[in-house]
Amino acid sequence: MSQREGFVFETVFSDPVSRETLQAFVRDQHLVFKVWKDDLIAQVREHLAEKYPHQDMSIVVESFDIKLARDISQKPTLAQNQSRGVRI
Repeated sequence: MSQREGFVFETVFSDPVSRETLQAFVRDQHLVFKVWKDDLIAQVREHLAEKYPHQDMSIVVESFDIKLARDISQKPTLAQNQSRGVRI
């Protein structure tokens, strides 16, 4: 990051309104990921039920759900990467 970018970055995060806006964005982004994950899990469950109608595929769906939740929670957002100590 150049000095100018650092200055702009620090200026934006020194303003409480900017910080609140970023926090709201991050909260909304987490909510969107959760909705997306739940939708994807529903699609997987439906697909497996159609493909394997007489088998209990719940363990596969649960495993997929756990893996997705873990991957989503481990991927830092852009805001988290650039926050430099600003706790969101």
